[in-house]
Amino acid sequence: MKWILGWGLVCMMLSTPSHAYDRLSDTGYFQYMAEYELSAPYDTTWFRKLTHFKRGLFLTYSPQYPLWSDGAEKRRWIYLPKRSRINTEDPDNWQFPVGAKIWKEFSFIERGRRIKIETRLLEKQQDGNWLMETYLWDDDQIDANRAPEEGVTDYYALPNNRYYSIPSHHDCQYCHSKAGLERGPQKTPVLGFSALQLSDNRDPDAMHGEPLKNRMVLLSDLEKVRLTTHRMATVPAIPDSEQSPLQRSVFGYLYGNCAHCHNPAGMSEFTTTLSFHHPAQAEFIQENDTYRTALSKSITPYLNPGNSPQQVIDPGNAGGSALLYRMTNETDRYRFTVPGWHHSAGFSVEVGVKMPFTGTNVIDEEAVSRIRQYINDLEPH
Repeated sequence: MKWILGWGLVCMMLSTPSHAYDRLSDTGYFQYMAEYELSAPYDTTWFRKLTHFKRGLFLTYSPQYPLWSDGAEKRRWIYLPKRSRINTEDPDNWQFPVGAKIWKEFSFIERGRRIKIETRLLEKQQDGNWLMETYLWDDDQIDANRAPEEGVTDYYALPNNRYYSIPSHHDCQYCHSKAGLERGPQKTPVLGFSALQLSDNRDPDAMHGEPLKNRMVLLSDLEKVRLTTHRMATVPAIPDSEQSPLQRSVFGYLYGNCAHCHNPAGMSEFTTTLSFHHPAQAEFIQENDTYRTALSKSITPYLNPGNSPQQVIDPGNAGGSALLYRMTNETDRYRFTVPGWHHSAGFSVEVGVKMPFTGTNVIDEEAVSRIRQYINDLEPH
């Protein structure tokens, strides 16, 4: 294991809001965890018993389409204040109560031992804004200190001379705020705790899918104890296809890894069309945004490097699909001119061709392989 950062730098004074927590222990995480572990044993009534927490409800969960993070293992928890509920009137845009907290822990297995690297926190403040912080675990794995605002490049050594990096505060805000102006950032930056991600209709072939463990909550659990304001009319799921058996897992992967930027009101402000979102109440594949906007559709002229294929997904031709070109490109960079209608018009911007362009340093080879197979198996249009 290679640690690049000294604790003096980690603990330095940062230009973060005054209400930010200096250490993970200050967020209430350890107190909630201790009460959670001492609560009712796993049985048919455990969930209802958990609602009697004196300080609110602390739950663990696992999205069915997890975000790829250089192979890191993750654990996730959410805290909801006592007598609070999630407004789920819009199934694609859940509104979380003030005081809600979400933690996500990243770790790697090293010589048979799980090494915790970082834990990220989202917390909804009284003014409706969200606190976003990252905490780096100390060597004895007892507590974690708030990371520098600028993040830490090459923080933890991975195989093949790669490194896991700690995102900057800007990176956190950028990815979460690009969830979409209508269904995301100005309302909620929460990405993995949603109707489709928590659906009881779990995709058995989800890439990097994590098995449900004792007491992990699903959508039906939240609805049963009225932690949501509305019930879903149908159980959310991406439709299967006999003609294309990989369709559900591929579209799910793109939803979990790309849709937080690529949706009608997010990063696709530049692309104008490309979206990987899946509406929670969609019952037919024709309603899926990947199906509508990526299959046999051309990439935007504003983000068109010279060597890139011209179709996002070219059925029957994975090698000629911009999607895989972006997923497998690591170093190529190019400049593009911001379109005239955009508020930043007049500036040329240098960007990396690889996607995602931030948050990961290792290509997801499993996803590349399965998406390549999916595209090659499609009937050419």
